[in-house]
Amino acid sequence: MLRDFLWALKEELREIQSSWYRLGLIIFFPILSFALVIIIFWEGVAHDLPVAVVDYDKSSLSRKVLFDIDASSTIEIVQQCDDLASAKKLLQESSVYAVIIIPHNFTKDVYLKKSPKVTALLNTQYILISKIFKAALLETVSTVAGGVEVGTHLASGEPLSEAVKSVGPIKLYTATFFNTYKNYFYFLVSALLPSIWQIFVVIGTIVSFGTLFKAKREKEFFAEGSVVMKTLGKLFPYTLAYFLLGALYLFYLYGVQPWPFEGSIAVMLFAVFVTTLAYQAVALFLFVTGFDYARALSLGAVYTAPAFAFLGITFPIYSMNDFAIFWRDLLPVSYLVNIQISLANYGASALQQLDNLWHISLFLLFLLPVFLRFRQRLVQ
Repeated sequence: MLRDFLWALKEELREIQSSWYRLGLIIFFPILSFALVIIIFWEGVAHDLPVAVVDYDKSSLSRKVLFDIDASSTIEIVQQCDDLASAKKLLQESSVYAVIIIPHNFTKDVYLKKSPKVTALLNTQYILISKIFKAALLETVSTVAGGVEVGTHLASGEPLSEAVKSVGPIKLYTATFFNTYKNYFYFLVSALLPSIWQIFVVIGTIVSFGTLFKAKREKEFFAEGSVVMKTLGKLFPYTLAYFLLGALYLFYLYGVQPWPFEGSIAVMLFAVFVTTLAYQAVALFLFVTGFDYARALSLGAVYTAPAFAFLGITFPIYSMNDFAIFWRDLLPVSYLVNIQISLANYGASALQQLDNLWHISLFLLFLLPVFLRFRQRLVQ
């Protein structure tokens, strides 16, 4: 049986060596994809988001508000419009992310304590950017409002120390956990890399077996010996390559980057290995449902490509509907990311990961119908 494994392994290594496409799928394409994602999100923190303003008041106070907003590292005023219609047009053209409106009689209403409103029109199709923009705008306007209030108290004869206390009698201290860097690179890239990785695991596996059956060489390949051992031997180069790629992205995230990994890296690597096997089992199952190479590639893409949206990173799991949760449960990478977050952020123990590891291992059961379908195919 070992001889069958080694024979299939040598045959597959020969195929990989003679195919630039297969080499690309296990080495170059994944690494290039990882690099592209890293470059795109390298900045980590959004800054200089373009906005337009409509200043109906045109007073020294309104200009100060706009100056302070523009001075924020997050927001950059790129256009001052005379009317709301022209500003909305810029928003609709996606030239700006938001429009800030200073109302008529802004200064007068401020000093009469009528609480005038600075209005912001946001393009909420950009959920993340809208959130960043609102936080930055609220902080800036609150600072300006506090300054105006302090000035009012000083004008009434209060000492500076008392004026400051009257404006802000309660101070808020916030402590951030886990993503202490407040860096979007940290949580986006740490989920995007495994999401990309699992696509290549599935596609690479389908290509390996799909080309064999497409060339009608399956009976020659499985002519003698153990179907199981030859299948495992053919899979092994991809298993090893994709496991190493998984280890590579972990090394980048927690070795190259200054982000701590609180748990056991050995448990994490074992989870990557089991997840690699799980996706290979799923890929083979997709292929043997019809032994149609092109169809299997399409199914593999449909299965893996949307995975990032279901991980619960950018959209909370508790807000997902039943279908989204069901689809998430069908993705081994969702359990892998659970383990990654638990170990990296919380320092969870190996025992606490048994449930996630068990769910990943269940996908290996797909190999049973795969071996059965191979045998059926060979006797036809």
